[in-house]
Amino acid sequence: MDKQRKFKQYESQDPGLGTAYQKSVKRILNEDGSYNIKRIGTVRMLKDFYKYLVDLNTWKFGFFLVGSFLVANLLFAGIYCWIGTEHLHGINPNQNAFVAAYYFSAQTFTTVGYGAIAPSGNLTSFVAAMEAFVGLIAFAIATGLIYGRFSRPSTKIAFSHNVIITPHKDKMALMFKIVNQRNSVLLNTKVHVMLSLVDEDSESGMVHRQYYTLPLEVDFVRYFPLTWTLVHVINEDSPLYDLTLAEIRGKLAELLIIIEAFDETYSQTVIRKHSYAEHQWATGVKFKKNFSADDSGTIVLNINEISDLEVLS
Repeated sequence: MDKQRKFKQYESQDPGLGTAYQKSVKRILNEDGSYNIKRIGTVRMLKDFYKYLVDLNTWKFGFFLVGSFLVANLLFAGIYCWIGTEHLHGINPNQNAFVAAYYFSAQTFTTVGYGAIAPSGNLTSFVAAMEAFVGLIAFAIATGLIYGRFSRPSTKIAFSHNVIITPHKDKMALMFKIVNQRNSVLLNTKVHVMLSLVDEDSESGMVHRQYYTLPLEVDFVRYFPLTWTLVHVINEDSPLYDLTLAEIRGKLAELLIIIEAFDETYSQTVIRKHSYAEHQWATGVKFKKNFSADDSGTIVLNINEISDLEVLS
């Protein structure tokens, strides 16, 4: 039977990632689930900047908040010095004028107002009032950003580093493992797996992607407290049938995974994306078991060993 016709039942329409390119392209999804796509001409507005800050790495977000606070106070301290620090009553004559103006700015910006230094004159008082207003708005925005980051539903599902092809029930099978890193239990967890294979047209030079939906032995569980090994049996109907590891890598095979689950913590459905590609494909190995029962009969799960492999004997 012709291979293309045999795999027809697993073929899938373009999931929105494109099928034809002028040259070979990188993997579609990065390991963290982000898209490996550079977008040009996107809308750049305040809401998009807000989303950028909500999605920003925690350390970068912290630096942004601290940096914004420091820069804003440097700006207002410069304005007070331009007006004249003689309009700031209470400055210690032995203290640097700009430093004193900066500390006054910080107290005004945060609306602390210790009272040691006070503005005099209409212009200085007006600037101080405007700074207090800007400070209130800035802290309101910062509070909204922090709430948005903490309240946003998210998953901490870890994936094994490799996807492996290994013997399974007298056949070969594709396998990868997942585990929930949080103490919460995910309910009604559903896994959808799609395979992307690349072929190059020698005549036109175009590179074409074909997508296949891979059926799993088990793709749905009610409870997900332990590790879960996802298994796709490679039989005569599988698009991976008779492909060697070199051929799989040569076709730039990429495994695209979407996980949907109900998180008890947020009482909402959460979604996690992941992909395997390039060097992450492996054969001749199997996963080590990473949970066992102790003397009291309690199941002990070692999340850090989810990617551990052993060579087949």
